[in-house]
Amino acid sequence: MNGISWGKNHSPRRFGGNLADSPLPETDAPTPKPTETEPPELLAKRPHRAQKNPLALSRWVLAFALILIAAFFLLFFPYPVVINSPGPTFDVLGKNDGDIPLIEVKGAKTYPNNNGELRMTTVSTLGGPGSMVNGLDVIGATFDKNSEILPVELVYPKSLTSKDIETIGVRQMDQSQLAAEAVALQSLGYKVEATWSVAEIPKEAGAFGILENGDVLETIRHGEDQPLEITTIETLRDYLATIPAKTEVTLSILRDGNPLEVTFPTMKNSQGKGSQLGILLDSKVNVPLDIKFHLQDVGGPSAGAMFALGIVEQLTPEKITSNHPVAGTGTIDLSGAVGPISGIAQKMAGARADGAEFFLAPAANCDEVDGHIPAGLKVTPVATFDDALRALKTIREDAGKDLPSCPSRAQK
Repeated sequence: MNGISWGKNHSPRRFGGNLADSPLPETDAPTPKPTETEPPELLAKRPHRAQKNPLALSRWVLAFALILIAAFFLLFFPYPVVINSPGPTFDVLGKNDGDIPLIEVKGAKTYPNNNGELRMTTVSTLGGPGSMVNGLDVIGATFDKNSEILPVELVYPKSLTSKDIETIGVRQMDQSQLAAEAVALQSLGYKVEATWSVAEIPKEAGAFGILENGDVLETIRHGEDQPLEITTIETLRDYLATIPAKTEVTLSILRDGNPLEVTFPTMKNSQGKGSQLGILLDSKVNVPLDIKFHLQDVGGPSAGAMFALGIVEQLTPEKITSNHPVAGTGTIDLSGAVGPISGIAQKMAGARADGAEFFLAPAANCDEVDGHIPAGLKVTPVATFDDALRALKTIREDAGKDLPSCPSRAQK
């Protein structure tokens, strides 16, 4: 902020003529002081001091105070919003800053050369726990067509800390990578096994005090129903969606390798119909290959579909990519379903900025795609991993313009 310099305002002295024009007195008597009887023109010739204007000074003080207040609200006042903007994209077939492949596969022959681009996309988020949004950020986002401003309570629960957010993001990324490994290898004919174990049990959950961390879930049943084998988290969710909240369910589990049955009530599903167990689960996927992901400082589950495509490309002699750069996003589960994500508009903008010609978007995000597609980007919806593979094949055959698009609002 520029400073304000303050200085004295000196009025010039005014003289009516030369001093020699006035005769000096002939006596030693002191010069008489001017009186009200002296001519006005003589009084005007005498020097005087400038009088300070209290009103002008108060205006300067008020202006300075207003500048300080404006600076506070622009720079230091935290606004309760979250700003989402396009983040960087990463070629999952490329290398990181340390010249290490983003996806490293060991245990089988790989084909890392002459591949096209498969870019996973991200959103840069400002605001929420541990991150402050100031007035300049809000002004910048308001005039940026690719940014969105959301109330913080719509994005983060009040109870979450910055540490919680980081932990959740890392866990989601780990889960998406595990699912990507399983789906990719299964599509190539590898045998993959997955198990689900208890990671955390909140006190309000009906399973609190009954389940223990590390318990491995095998089956679930309600009443006299036949037990359902828990092979994926999606099969478990679909089953619970048909059961009312606070319904007793029985789980067959392994605790320290020993079989056990436990019964407890479900909880209300906060994201849909039916109920939920109300616990956090960890998955363990047993795959025959050693696959590592060398990507840092990125969290969340939305890169799963692109990771899976990257694994298949590395293990396939025939290229599934082409000279047309492809970007995309979407969660992936062990059944191969591609799920919706947040920030689709920002991810499309980031993809186009990094040179993508085609974008694979989760079909469930079609409503958010319409009206936000950057010029020069062809966006096609995918609901499954097989849809994504077919889209790449079409692009490789230079028929990408014929790919389906999300229906516009006018078509619905």
